[in-house]
Amino acid sequence: MNKKDALFEFGFCLFFVLLAAFPVRAQHRLADGAETRYRRSSLYSLLIAHPQAKYASQIDYVYLGLPTPDKYEDHNLNVRRVEALSGRAVQPYEITAFLQGNHVARHLVAKWFNRDENGVFNVDLVADRGNYNATEMDVVEARMTKRGLAMLSDAGEELIGNTFVTVNDIVYVDKEQKAQLASAILQAVAQVALVATVASEDDDNAQAIAGAVAGTAALGSIIADNLSGFTVKVTTHLYQLVWTDSIANLFYSDYWVDENTPEAERLRRKSLFEQTDLFTLKYLGKYKEKSEKTVMKGVHSNEDIIRKVCARAMDRNIAGLQKKFEAFKVKTPVIAVENGKVVAKVGKKEGLKPSTKFEVLQPVEREDGRMVYRRVGVVKPQKGQIWDNRYMAFEEQSDGSELTATTFRTVSGVGFVPGMLIRQLK
Repeated sequence: MNKKDALFEFGFCLFFVLLAAFPVRAQHRLADGAETRYRRSSLYSLLIAHPQAKYASQIDYVYLGLPTPDKYEDHNLNVRRVEALSGRAVQPYEITAFLQGNHVARHLVAKWFNRDENGVFNVDLVADRGNYNATEMDVVEARMTKRGLAMLSDAGEELIGNTFVTVNDIVYVDKEQKAQLASAILQAVAQVALVATVASEDDDNAQAIAGAVAGTAALGSIIADNLSGFTVKVTTHLYQLVWTDSIANLFYSDYWVDENTPEAERLRRKSLFEQTDLFTLKYLGKYKEKSEKTVMKGVHSNEDIIRKVCARAMDRNIAGLQKKFEAFKVKTPVIAVENGKVVAKVGKKEGLKPSTKFEVLQPVEREDGRMVYRRVGVVKPQKGQIWDNRYMAFEEQSDGSELTATTFRTVSGVGFVPGMLIRQLK
């Protein structure tokens, strides 16, 4: 290999080494064992696909690989993707018609009660997510006691009624200009080659290498500028499962089937459930957001870019919907209290800013088994101690990405302890 080739290769190797570099993750000191189980809302997330649109297959792949936001229970059904009939944005009435026509609400209820192919239900999932005793939650037995009825009602209000569906219409706005990019790459490569060529045997090797690296850096900058111009628009439509005491009573009295149900009655009820329109979804509204400019640090491929853009845009929409709709707000447990300051695993992904206020809630279980939440104070994020938990924030080396939780200062209240919950105020 001659000097010219060696310099050229050195420049490209250095560029990719610099691109791949990242720091060692620092740990936030938290109280051992302070993480507590709490009742999360449940979420079914659905994608509206536009097969004819640019990058449609990449969006599908990336979207289906994104996890359910950690503040929600995964209540996804088998169908995660539906195709739009045209390239235009899908209207709410079309989405509602699809959800109704495919009896999505009924399938969500069936999943809540682990319905099997024989139509048999159980309360194992309800008991697990609500921290109930599964034996006490047995529907037949529970409906015979005051406490049992209260527990069923509490489970319905706190869990089943807080089941949400997000339908995400994602459109990529591609600002890449291929011809200009190809031309820029050729120009950058020519610059590197030129520097290597003019360097004679008597030249200072360091100067030639510096020129090659400069040309390669220019190439990297040009590529990054084009890729970081990629933009995604996401419209998220939000639905909530309708679950009232009257619906619950009808379900338990007319459709409930368990292992003790006689065969003839089981078949009758199984058929009734599969035909009922008792369960519905209520449309709450939508939130539309355009992605921010992508920071290229820590990104190694086009797939990384698409995943980063989609994940962050989705998180922004979820945060926007939480602020817009009271029912969709989440509670987050206090995992530690350090020097009077509250620590919780919530951060920039949820839209936290120094001005954001949270109420501190103390969960109290009443004698009948129902759970109530009593406000005991208000806190705000401590400036400089806000966790950046956005997708790939650590690879990006953004401020706060080295933390593992956010620290909150007290606005009002005393006596905060791990296990309490915080919920964002408007």
